[in-house]
Amino acid sequence: MPRSLEFHGSAAAWDDYPVEIIDSHSLGPHQRIVLSFADSGLRFKPGQFLNLSVPGHLLRRPLAPAGQHGSEIELIVTPFGPGTHKLVRLKPGSRLRALAPLGNSFPVAPGDAVLIGAGAGAAPLAFLAARLLAYGRNVTVLHGAPSNEDAELVRALYGGLEVQLEYFSEDGSLGRTGLPTAALHELLASGAEVTVYSVGPYALMKAAAAVALAWRRPAFVSLDAHMACGVGACLSCAVMTKSGQKHACKDGPVFAAEEVRW
Repeated sequence: MPRSLEFHGSAAAWDDYPVEIIDSHSLGPHQRIVLSFADSGLRFKPGQFLNLSVPGHLLRRPLAPAGQHGSEIELIVTPFGPGTHKLVRLKPGSRLRALAPLGNSFPVAPGDAVLIGAGAGAAPLAFLAARLLAYGRNVTVLHGAPSNEDAELVRALYGGLEVQLEYFSEDGSLGRTGLPTAALHELLASGAEVTVYSVGPYALMKAAAAVALAWRRPAFVSLDAHMACGVGACLSCAVMTKSGQKHACKDGPVFAAEEVRW
C-alpha cells in the first residue's frame, strides 16, 4: 500500500513500566483515568494500546489511550467485569504496571476522514482525530449510543477539537435518532471521498465496514478481540482475515476493513 497508508507501531517494542494513577473521575457510565509513566520518553500512536495490571487479577486489561501529554496517558474505562469494576474504583496514587506500547496504529490516509464509534471506542478515535487535524485533515465524527449516556464522554474527548461532530441515540434522547451508520451511508452516497475509521462494538464496525466497502472507500477498524497476554504469546485473540488467521494484539489491533473476514 502507499507509504501514507502504512500501519505503524510494533508489538516487539514494548516494555513493562511502573505507572501511577494521578486522576480518576466519572464521565457518565465511563471512567476517565490518567496514568503517569515513569519513562517520559514513551510515545503512543493512535490505535496502539497498553495492558494494564489490576490488583488481585492475574490477567491485565488492554486499553487504548485517548491521548498523551508528555508522560501522562489518558484512558477511558467502561466497567464491565470484575477487573474493570475494580480498576475504576482505584484512587489517585495507586501504583500499577503497564505493558506498552502494544500493537500497531491507525494509518494517516490522505484526504478527509470520518470517525465512527460508540462507547469507549471514542477514546482511540479522539486520539486519532487530534493526529489527523495536526496533519491538516478535515474530520467528521459520528458517535452512537443507546441514549444520551455518552454526552459527557463526547464533550470531554472532542470538545477541544475542531471536528464536525454528530451524536446519535437509539432512543432519540440526544442528537439524531438511530444509528451512526445511516449518516455514514448518506455522506458516502453524496460522493464524499473520505477514509473511514471505526472503533466500537463488533456489530457497529462490521456495519461501518460494509457501508465503506460498498462505496469503495478505504476503511480501518480496531478489533477488540479478547486479549490475555497482549504480546502474541498466548494466541487467544485470533481473528480471521483473507490472508489467514492473525492475532489482534500482535498483527493489529488495527486492520484494513477489506482484509477482515466478517
